[in-house]
Amino acid sequence: MPTSQTRRWLLSLTVFIAACACTKNTAQVRLAEAAPAPPAPAKAAGDKAAAAPSDDSTPPPGIDVGKLDEFERKVFYRIVNREPSACGKGHSLLESAKHDSSCRASFYAVRYVVHLVDSGFTDSEISEKLDKRYRTPRASTIDVSGAPSKGSPTGRVSVIEFVDYECPHCKRAQALMRELVEEYPNDIKVCFKHFPLSAHPNARLAAEGAVAALKQGKFWPFNDKVWESSDNLTPAVLEKIAKTSGLNVVRWRADADGDEVKARVDKDKAEGNNLNIFATPTIFINGRKYNDPLDIASLRDWIDEELGR
Repeated sequence: MPTSQTRRWLLSLTVFIAACACTKNTAQVRLAEAAPAPPAPAKAAGDKAAAAPSDDSTPPPGIDVGKLDEFERKVFYRIVNREPSACGKGHSLLESAKHDSSCRASFYAVRYVVHLVDSGFTDSEISEKLDKRYRTPRASTIDVSGAPSKGSPTGRVSVIEFVDYECPHCKRAQALMRELVEEYPNDIKVCFKHFPLSAHPNARLAAEGAVAALKQGKFWPFNDKVWESSDNLTPAVLEKIAKTSGLNVVRWRADADGDEVKARVDKDKAEGNNLNIFATPTIFINGRKYNDPLDIASLRDWIDEELGR
């Protein structure tokens, strides 16, 4: 069992990883850090105030708390007895997971709390992560018409990523997306959306080049080579990538400079702005904005939940 010091170190590392994203610009990050927290919304039935105190100390069927030590179990039961149902009902998260068969989300929320407690998160941090994952409304619609995609067209889980070609964290995410498609070949569809950041001037050129490649049915070969050269995306490099991807370069160049392609990139960027995206990669899983570390285990946990596993 890791020591308390080790857990604190792991927590610091997790927070660092979760913060690893390319942002629009440094000034915006400073503003976000300095801005006061928004006022709390008015409490409604089923919020934290509605969850009656309880001292229940037995887990729901299917929840394993064996990896938690005695102190961690006390923290776990304190949280799941205090937090409200993930479905907004007037009882605790633990009671909901045990007795409300219509609210399967509470079961997954309790399982998530086990992981967070084991990882060393504090009560307030766990409460915040529960709010983001279970109490934030899903995006009602994200337009993926015409967006390049991989995986099953009929998959039950839609994974939509907004990326910037010069963002190193986006580059790392591509390997994870490939792994997910391989692991869930019949269950997920991964869609690719452009969100070039102003801090990365060549990301916009690369996005336009990728849309132009899509018009010739060569998006994925072009895309993969762009990621390989993402630290040096000059116009000359992009044209070389177009040649080695088997594109008609004259047509590709004309398309990349054309209004249709530019409008497509603008459309993706505008949609991202409307979704309050300010960093890349930003990932939506069945409309839920993903907010855990960028690793395969965390992504798998969200997908398994959507699949009811």
